[in-house]
Amino acid sequence: MKLKLIFGLLLSIMFLPLASCDSDKNGPNIEGKWDDNIKLSQKTANFSSESNSITITSEYDGWWLNGIALNKVGVDLSNINKLSKDFVVTNSEFQVERKDGKTIIITMNKNATNAERVLSISLQNGDFFNSINVVQAK
Repeated sequence: MKLKLIFGLLLSIMFLPLASCDSDKNGPNIEGKWDDNIKLSQKTANFSSESNSITITSEYDGWWLNGIALNKVGVDLSNINKLSKDFVVTNSEFQVERKDGKTIIITMNKNATNAERVLSISLQNGDFFNSINVVQAK
């Protein structure tokens, strides 16, 4: 009798990890498939070639800055605390400011080039990724 009990217990221990992991594969929080936990008020903006600004808010303040690119060229953020609730990224072409964790102010300077400009701001919270894309006319 003890042998059957020990054998049953060993089988249960061996298969328990398989059963518990399997249910997570279909859940909302598998890697790259988290629900929107930033909740931006707006994800895109179109500007004229003149100097423009927009204020975007988030419902949650736990996100951090993942990166910024202008025309697909990454911007150096080594001097920025990307986890801070308040920061300012200043560039000759734009400024991105985060205030109080939930407010993002994006300013694009006048576009004097003869090409459209695209500013992409990447945000992250856990395994949820989101971005804001600003297109400025030529």
